Amino acid sequence: MTNASRVRSSLAMALIAALAGCSHSSDSSSVSGASNITPPTPEDNVLVPTKSVYDVSLKPETKVIDAAVMSQAYRGAGSDGTLKFDAASAAAVAALTPGSVTIFPGVALLKVTNVSSAGGVVSVTGEPAGLEDAIDHGHIAWSAPLDFKKVVFNPPPGFHRVMADADDLVAFQNLLGTPAEAAISLSNNTWNGKVKDWDVTIALTPTGGNLHLDVNAIKSIAGGTIDVHGVGQFNGLTNQTSITLANGSTTEITFDNKGLNGSVDFNWKVAFDADHGGNEPKLKESDVENLPFSLDFPVPVGPIPFVVKFKTGYAFQPAFTSKVAVAQGSYHANFGGDMPMTDTANADPADSATASAASSPPDSASLSGKGTIDSYGGTMSLAAIGLSTTVALPKISLTIGLPGALNTFLHAPDFGGPYATLMTQANFLATGTLTMVQCEKRELNILAVTGYKPGLLGKLKLKPISKTVFEKSFSEIRPPNITLCNH
Repeated sequence: MTNASRVRSSLAMALIAALAGCSHSSDSSSVSGASNITPPTPEDNVLVPTKSVYDVSLKPETKVIDAAVMSQAYRGAGSDGTLKFDAASAAAVAALTPGSVTIFPGVALLKVTNVSSAGGVVSVTGEPAGLEDAIDHGHIAWSAPLDFKKVVFNPPPGFHRVMADADDLVAFQNLLGTPAEAAISLSNNTWNGKVKDWDVTIALTPTGGNLHLDVNAIKSIAGGTIDVHGVGQFNGLTNQTSITLANGSTTEITFDNKGLNGSVDFNWKVAFDADHGGNEPKLKESDVENLPFSLDFPVPVGPIPFVVKFKTGYAFQPAFTSKVAVAQGSYHANFGGDMPMTDTANADPADSATASAASSPPDSASLSGKGTIDSYGGTMSLAAIGLSTTVALPKISLTIGLPGALNTFLHAPDFGGPYATLMTQANFLATGTLTMVQCEKRELNILAVTGYKPGLLGKLKLKPISKTVFEKSFSEIRPPNITLCNH
């Protein structure tokens, strides 16, 4: 049993690591090297910063399409990822040459690969470019409340909207025939689709600027079933970001999500009969799924389309050794506070490794959390059974945005950036009915991880970091005081 506990502990840590990894100040912005630049994003779909700074000097070769041209000529992105413009109003766009780094205000920052004109339409294709490609030096910063009424939902390709039913909150069989489109306004949305072998349903309900998020994932394996269900209630928070560049390199990024608070209810259930348990290899496979959907908050600071993303994911690692296995668990967690992250060009990667292993949070974090283990019993297994399940809810990150069609065309790649992830992890261990002493141990871990992954916001000097800024564990053993289950 001691060996089983060690295996369970190592599996749990592996799942956590895989799932976590995301001038002058005034109310107006100033731009060096460009003028009259305002992102052409509808006001009802963007954040409203209470403070913002955009004081930068662009590299001499960086091009900026004027905001008036974007407003008059931009027609959106095609299914092949090309940006489309009305040729009559887009002479500056038609004059772009391959290789030029170009800011399309409020839409994209691209390294242009091709420009073509046909049928009165100018088409531009390009690759995502980063801040270090466009900016020589400067400072960008903002403080903005995240209002879930001002969010855009980007469902994964292939997901379909589920129609509400008077008798069922989620009517799984009543799917629309048309695939989901990106950038759909958030309003009582329920979506269903496949993520690898999982059947995933996502339901989102905004209420007064806050958000209720319901994620359910079901997987069938050789006749058995695994069910992971997370329900989160998230209240509005304030995102504070600061980015500094010098000599063409990002030298510091600060990413803080202040006043994050809410709750997560987390349930899991597994059931395998005598024909489909124990020796089935797929039952021992781990799953780590960062769900390919996001709630996007466009940030209207300067012409570069910064986007704060709100994501979720889950991880599942079983350790079944019995032919017949039935187990379930129910957990609840509350959390609140701040989740700051800072990465600087002179940071020592060894320091971040030490911080990740620390059991106490750094002084800069002020997150708190508490949890309860709400269920016991109902377990049936002849031999020892183990399980580690983690739900990342939420994962907040920052990147440079792209039009939905271009993002889909690129298969929703990970462009790096700072992240803050709150994870609720349930670990379960039972001895089985064949053991001399029968018992089970249930653990609930609440963890907050912040970090930075080099990418579009900076990669020349910034190093990857990951820090555990909060960790709290709860455990119960039934029957109590059974030492066999406490190792």
